[in-house]
Amino acid sequence: MSLPIYQRVAVTDSGDVIPGAEYTVINENTGVAAPIYSDRTGATLLTAPYFADSAGTIQFFIAQGTTFRVAASGGVGTYTDRYVYGVSEAVFVSDNGNVEILSGNVGIGTSSPRTTLDLGMPTLSSTLSRTLTDYQMMLEAPSGGGSTYAHNIGWSEITGSDVVVAAINAIDLGAASATGITFATGTSASIAERLRIDSAGNLLVAKTSTSSSTAGIRFAGSDPGYSEHTRSGGTVMYLNRLSNDGTIMQFAQGNSAVGSIGVSGGNNISIGSTSASHAGISFATAVILPMTAGVVSNGSINLGDANSRFDSIYLASSPVVTSDRNQKQDILEITTAETAVATVCKGLMRSFRLKDAVAKKGDDARIHFGIMAQDLQDAFTAEGLDAGRYGMFISTTWWETQAEVAAVEAVEAVTDEDGNVTTEAVEAKDAYTRTDTFDTLAEAPAGATERTRLGVRYSELLAFIIAAL
Repeated sequence: MSLPIYQRVAVTDSGDVIPGAEYTVINENTGVAAPIYSDRTGATLLTAPYFADSAGTIQFFIAQGTTFRVAASGGVGTYTDRYVYGVSEAVFVSDNGNVEILSGNVGIGTSSPRTTLDLGMPTLSSTLSRTLTDYQMMLEAPSGGGSTYAHNIGWSEITGSDVVVAAINAIDLGAASATGITFATGTSASIAERLRIDSAGNLLVAKTSTSSSTAGIRFAGSDPGYSEHTRSGGTVMYLNRLSNDGTIMQFAQGNSAVGSIGVSGGNNISIGSTSASHAGISFATAVILPMTAGVVSNGSINLGDANSRFDSIYLASSPVVTSDRNQKQDILEITTAETAVATVCKGLMRSFRLKDAVAKKGDDARIHFGIMAQDLQDAFTAEGLDAGRYGMFISTTWWETQAEVAAVEAVEAVTDEDGNVTTEAVEAKDAYTRTDTFDTLAEAPAGATERTRLGVRYSELLAFIIAAL
């Protein structure tokens, strides 16, 4: 036989220890004194009267029963406790309602508890339930107060301490009984809310408001995949690749990778596309390098094109153009026909103003000097030559379509009573015509308009004219 132990310090309601208290043990089922023992096997029966030691400690083993009442009295007052004994474990229930289980596991809804507290098999469903009886545990949530915490679950600093150093709380968000969950951590001196999930599903880290002007992180519950990182001063996001060169951040569309930001050459930041024919750039030491598909390339990337041009380029020195003999072939002197073209081109120089500049600046648009590409082309044709064979003459053709994009009306953000955003604001946009371009006729849809723009490489044109002098 193995009996459970009862071991307590007799303390009055005012907290005073009762040293040497005389105590009795009554079986509440029968109303008579219960047999108690000095050992767990029940070999030695104790005889009344029973006394606590000088520290007020009461200790004995008791035979199987149901509920026992332990009463003690002494010079400073009285002490009363209820002791509930099951088949294999002991439970103490004091007069003030406190219940203590000294050892073993507790099962609710199960006869075979596997851990300290086992709530048995839960109700299973493919959808979330709002029916209270479907749940294994219920903690009351606050309502009606607005920003009111319900102190539901707390962790104390050490065993026996009343100081809470971490907590999970329900919080009343004010609007339509909206309820969120907060997580708090701290020290023995103070705790603070660190994370919140509001009623709209927003996950808020280091902030309590969904406002984008409030420092912290928000993962939007109403707009999955959207997040905001806000900080007042300092780095907003830190990404750290610990090992070799490669991607730090990748971008995708329709589940397919389209580009990335990464590191190459040990400490060079690179930005580029994953497509072999797409351009990228690498920021190396005092130089910006062209890239293709994440690899530094040579002589294969253009800066702008015929229908997507830069306006002005400001340089501290003249551009360097490769003119190494080792890079050239078919090196010939200028022909008689070419000389004739060059001589004509000398007289084709004209002053002009650009139409785009006049539309933007009016009479303030400046005067430029140069040649009309069409005149250059005609000069070659007059001598039986094809201008397209010469690098000084550029002709680029593309196809384009236009689509009307409707205006967008502004919509203000919708917030709850605590200022949390439940619906994002929409910025107003004017209607406009979008132009889509295609490099080849095969890519262009039916009905696309063909466009051609001519250009001149002036460094080659001037060298051509000089050769004829």
